[in-house]
Amino acid sequence: MNCDEARRLIGAEPYVTSRELAEHLQGCRACAEFQLEMVALEANIRRALEEPPVAARPHARRRAVVARSGWALAASILLAILATLAVWTLRPSNSLAREVVAHVIAEPQSWASKDAVSPRALEEILRKSGVILGATPYSVVYASSCWFRGHYVPHLVVRTSHSLVTVLILRNEKVDARQTFHEDGLAGAIVPAAQGSIAVLGEGSAQLDDVAEEMRVAVRGAAESP
Repeated sequence: MNCDEARRLIGAEPYVTSRELAEHLQGCRACAEFQLEMVALEANIRRALEEPPVAARPHARRRAVVARSGWALAASILLAILATLAVWTLRPSNSLAREVVAHVIAEPQSWASKDAVSPRALEEILRKSGVILGATPYSVVYASSCWFRGHYVPHLVVRTSHSLVTVLILRNEKVDARQTFHEDGLAGAIVPAAQGSIAVLGEGSAQLDDVAEEMRVAVRGAAESP
């Protein structure tokens, strides 16, 4: 089960969890958080619908209170619907960013590397994902071929003049425009590329745009090689 299938099931029945969905949620923090949000939204809607009736009181006053209650109920339902739509509209990009951050945090050894990766080792790792990397002004100090969203992707750490920056080359993840995010102390950006996108992350936002642009220009698919 992938994330899209999981979110469709959660959106349809937030409280129901099949065996396949449960297995997916155990390994996907982003979808687990999404289920919690959807459960909270449904609970809010139920509370609004189950508002107790107005107690007996003088007729004119009761009509005014009922009217106010009706407007409040309608407003609550409308806000819940808008919130649900907002979650479904905004969640995909946030989900990609969160999964990128979660993946990077799961490999803390990547930040401990100091020596440059040999050109031959780097080429082998890139080849597994069908990627060729042209010249860049950065030294690659960590390189790994990682399983991410159903594909092997190059996970690199490059040394800039100021700091280390993590780079994930996501040839199978398309984005329409540059996205920025801050998660778990990491600043990051996901930028469109000729094929897919490129994610860059660091402990500060300095130089992230420069690294993203350099990598966007340098990365090409094997089919594009001269």
